Amino acid sequence: MDPVAIQILEDGWRKDARVLAGAVDTMRSCLAEDAGGRLAATAYELNRFFNVLEKSFERLCETFENHFEKGGSYHERLIERMELEISGIRPAFLPPEALPAVRELKGFRHVMRHAYELELDPDRIATFVDDADTVSRSFPGWCEAFLREVRVIYHP
Repeated sequence: MDPVAIQILEDGWRKDARVLAGAVDTMRSCLAEDAGGRLAATAYELNRFFNVLEKSFERLCETFENHFEKGGSYHERLIERMELEISGIRPAFLPPEALPAVRELKGFRHVMRHAYELELDPDRIATFVDDADTVSRSFPGWCEAFLREVRVIYHP
C-alpha cells in the first residue's frame, strides 16, 4: 500500500472527525432551543452527519479496494464492508459494538430522504442525537486503531 494513500486517508478522516463533532454540537444546540423548526434543523444535521460518516467509509473502500459498486442495498452493504476484515489487505474498521448505532443513523437518514410526510418525535430525535454523539466520539479511535493495524500490515 502506498504510504501517500494511507496519509490521504488519515487526513481525510481527521477532517471528517471535526465535521462529525461539529454536527453533534449543532444538533445539541438546535435541540436546546425553544423555537419552531428546531426538530427539522436537528434532523437535517443528523442527515448530514450520516452523509459524512458514509463518505468516510467510501474513502476507505476506494483506498483499499479500488471501488465499491453503488446500487441495490448499497448503504447496508457499505456498513457490512466496514465490519469486514479483508485478510492481508486491511482490518475491519467498525467494531461490532458500533453497528447498532450506525445502523440506527442509517435508518433515520433513509426515512428523512424518502418520507413525504413525517412528524418528528422529539424523544426519538434526541435518541438519534445520542447515537450520533457516541459515533462521533468513537470515530477517531476507530481511525487510529485501523491505521495502526494497516501500518503493521504494510510496514512491518
